[in-house]
Amino acid sequence: MDAQQPFSPSEIAELRTLLEIEKIKTLRTQYSYYMDSRQLAALVDLFTEDAICEFGLYGNWSGTAAIADGFNSEFNDTLDQPFWSMHANTNHQVSLTGPDTAEGQIYLLDIVTDKKPDENPFIWFALYDEAYRKVDHQWKIQRTSIHFLWPQKHLDTGFIKR
Repeated sequence: MDAQQPFSPSEIAELRTLLEIEKIKTLRTQYSYYMDSRQLAALVDLFTEDAICEFGLYGNWSGTAAIADGFNSEFNDTLDQPFWSMHANTNHQVSLTGPDTAEGQIYLLDIVTDKKPDENPFIWFALYDEAYRKVDHQWKIQRTSIHFLWPQKHLDTGFIKR
């Protein structure tokens, strides 16, 4: 393709799709940053009002009030210790399912930062399965389901066929 040629209508549509996908990936980067920096009010603001968190061993939380309570409870002992844990996310794939909806999966490497160099810092290897919805022109998390893979396996394989 010549750099001077204008984009075709299909290329413009593809670019718009990529922009929306990148906005969702930024949302997920913010999720991990706000969680790890213990900015829980900002974290909860990334969810739709009717969002669902399906966190296996940590419980299921529905709605932003329950999500705020859940995160505050889980991080109660480390609220004053930003980056005590780090939720490294990788291999994020996103599919737009409509003009205001999308799905995605993200690998999670969950570590703690207070371990000595000869200690294992990993808490979990897991996979997030998520749904996103655009609200007032902003992407939000509508549902996040975590499937733990290591050191204990708690995997609902039903999401794999979605």
